Amino acid sequence: MTEVIIIRGSTNSYLLKTNDGFLIVDVSIPHDFRRFLRKLKKLKIEITEIKYLLLTHSHADHSGFAEQFLQASEAKLIVHENAITHLFNGTIEPESKPVNFYYKFMKKLAVLAMKHGVPRVTIADERIIPIKKDNNKLLKKIGINGKIITTFGHTIDSITLVLKDGQGFVGDTCSNRSTFYFGKGKRPAFIIEEEMLMQSWRKIINNGVKTIYPGHGAPFPIENLES
Repeated sequence: MTEVIIIRGSTNSYLLKTNDGFLIVDVSIPHDFRRFLRKLKKLKIEITEIKYLLLTHSHADHSGFAEQFLQASEAKLIVHENAITHLFNGTIEPESKPVNFYYKFMKKLAVLAMKHGVPRVTIADERIIPIKKDNNKLLKKIGINGKIITTFGHTIDSITLVLKDGQGFVGDTCSNRSTFYFGKGKRPAFIIEEEMLMQSWRKIINNGVKTIYPGHGAPFPIENLES
């Protein structure tokens, strides 16, 4: 099995080895950056060893300290093309809707917080690797035996990293955090449309994922996805 280094924060980050360093999947909110650096130090990993940042989608809890990280590491950014405008403008994509009143309130708080400043990504275009459709080649070029698939439903810019050995890094396409989400299983707190999300779940299953690594909560077996 491919070694996965989990760095926990408000959002999970996952480190995978590449040919010349590491790829990291997702970063957390801006205030987590110093804690992230402390965890890297404990792991004896220099931030400059991380050559790629893959964002599963543009939401601020997954991209909050992306700018700080990218400036400090000189890493390249792998992201769906639909996320780029939001990352550069510091905006929230408007399509996904909260599933209940609790998350409606949380979204209002997030909008207010962003007005007070979420760092916008300012790196040069040549450091961005946009994903337009399912990609079977990019990861293999950098030494990771896997692929990137589009998995819309939570957002219209969501992507999933699937390893050949069955490990899948899904962002918020699946969640393992049930707070205030009675009876909804592994669904995220915000979705665009139920059937679109279910299509992405089926796509994850059909691409051979055995273990899901969510943005929030502990990894879980694919058999629990419908629970």
